[in-house]
Amino acid sequence: MGKPSSKGKYVVKAGLNDIYVLATSKPDTTKKHGYSMTYDFRIYKNGKLIEKGLKSRDAAVAKALTIVPSKQKQKA
Repeated sequence: MGKPSSKGKYVVKAGLNDIYVLATSKPDTTKKHGYSMTYDFRIYKNGKLIEKGLKSRDAAVAKALTIVPSKQKQKA
């Protein structure tokens, strides 16, 4: 068995970036099952965290596609 990942679950690759989702459950007495889930989408590049706190997959993909690598910034 492998080590558990603190990154979360891999979702999709957008450009050169990887998108992961971290799901956490919190106790909630108003729900039928007693807990509620929150999802936090994160953008990683080469194993390093670039952006976190995105609330939807579409927002994460759009943000990942707009991130320009630092080498391309220097040439422009």
